[in-house]
Amino acid sequence: MTHPTVSLESMPGVALLPQDFPERLNTLKEMTGVSWEKMAAAMGVDSRQLHRWRRGTAPNGEAMLALVRLATRVPDGLAVLLGEDLIVVPQRKGG
Repeated sequence: MTHPTVSLESMPGVALLPQDFPERLNTLKEMTGVSWEKMAAAMGVDSRQLHRWRRGTAPNGEAMLALVRLATRVPDGLAVLLGEDLIVVPQRKGG
């Protein structure tokens, strides 16, 4: 029996983060017990990028993936970071 393959590229979307994402990010940082600089280094991003996220800019692309990977290594980190509020809205082609 074969299972159909689903290409993620055929299912584009935008993740809408909780409105309190900056607070959630701060809570995750506190759970790690490290500085913002060490957290950025652990994720492989510039600490200025974390600063922008703390001000409300949403991470995207590889930076978002790095943040999710870090959150999965912290007990309950992903739940704290994204909670029940994560919504994926499909994008229309060309936009």
